[in-house]
Amino acid sequence: MLANILIREINATAITVAEDVSGMPTLCRPLKDGGMGFDYRLNMFMPDMWIKLMKTNDEDWNMGHLVHSLTDRRWNEKVVGYAESHDQAIVGDKTISM
Repeated sequence: MLANILIREINATAITVAEDVSGMPTLCRPLKDGGMGFDYRLNMFMPDMWIKLMKTNDEDWNMGHLVHSLTDRRWNEKVVGYAESHDQAIVGDKTISM
């Protein structure tokens, strides 16, 4: 929270993104509302989901699960979604390009 205050002091137009796997509900709520003040939450599930899908035939994909995974978030919370993560390099999984 103090980091977001400092960031806004230095650059009021800065954009902040939180990498969080806890699901903290106040992470992207404004500071004035008692939140942490981040602008976006990083969707940590998406990279694992894409890697899993790449290892299966597309005929076997559960489209309901896929849609739910891409749209599941709190109301009015902005989320950054991406296909790969730095965790893949750390834990030894392969990137999509491999």
